[in-house]
Amino acid sequence: RCGAGAPRPPGRRDATRKERTAPAGAGDGFPSAGWKAMPGWSKPRSSVQGPLVGKVADAYRACTMPELPEVETVRSGLAERMVGEVLESVEVRHPGVLEGCTARDLAGLAGSRVAAVERRAKYLLIRLGDGDRRSTLVVHLGMTGQLTWKAADEPTTDVFKRLVSGYRKSVGAHGVDSHTHLVAKSASGGSLLFRDPRRFGRVLLLGAVADESCPRLSRLGPDAWRADPAAMASILLARCGRRSVKAVLLDQTVLAGIGNIYADESCFAAKIRPDRILSGVSRARLAALARSIDRVLDKGVRNAGTSFRDFVGSD
Repeated sequence: RCGAGAPRPPGRRDATRKERTAPAGAGDGFPSAGWKAMPGWSKPRSSVQGPLVGKVADAYRACTMPELPEVETVRSGLAERMVGEVLESVEVRHPGVLEGCTARDLAGLAGSRVAAVERRAKYLLIRLGDGDRRSTLVVHLGMTGQLTWKAADEPTTDVFKRLVSGYRKSVGAHGVDSHTHLVAKSASGGSLLFRDPRRFGRVLLLGAVADESCPRLSRLGPDAWRADPAAMASILLARCGRRSVKAVLLDQTVLAGIGNIYADESCFAAKIRPDRILSGVSRARLAALARSIDRVLDKGVRNAGTSFRDFVGSD
């Protein structure tokens, strides 16, 4: 048995660990020729080019999930193109994306007219109305969800762009493929397509009831975009507790719609460390943070969101 201060004899774990260590003089970054060109060492596990596991995967996924500006971009595009359309049929190709409803329930939407397309935080709400029959189709994009409208005379494209995540992002109106889980066709020949390779997105159906009857919507806090900065600062101060600034901003029950990207940008603009305890931030700095949130979100909406990775607009 080895003593407490005795060195441990080399074993298989040490050999494996040695293989993952860069040779002397290799520097901190990857060589220009690629990591495979360097004999004697392998790619670190934390590289986004390899399989993502644990905290690295969680952080990467959180940074790439659509947030309020991205969802607002999709909403405005859909509202411009599909309001007034009459649904002719609704086909569910993968029932796993449905929540609280069935494919038969969505098929019953045939004949409904699209009255409006609204947004609540990161959720899209498609208002359907046909006389006394009213309902709301609620869509959450998840990580890789794409909700697009294809007009009748719009050609489909087979051109895809390979992304760092390994998935393919369509360039132009994509056709129906294995990742298209919902197809709603209109009487004019247009189609509403919900495509989601990871299938973390969700589709819900609300009847002629208030939005608050949906548990996902009822627990959301006030919308973070275009909110009164003074009221926003009061909400942050009242709900802070002993949590960090970023943890409070990511809490959708406090302010709805902010994610990793815009939380960091807002903190940077207000000159506040994201990991600082919010209860220790002065009221003046909190007011500056509230103003920064509004400016950052407004800029994100004007620039159609951060359109990298899997996010695409409605067209």
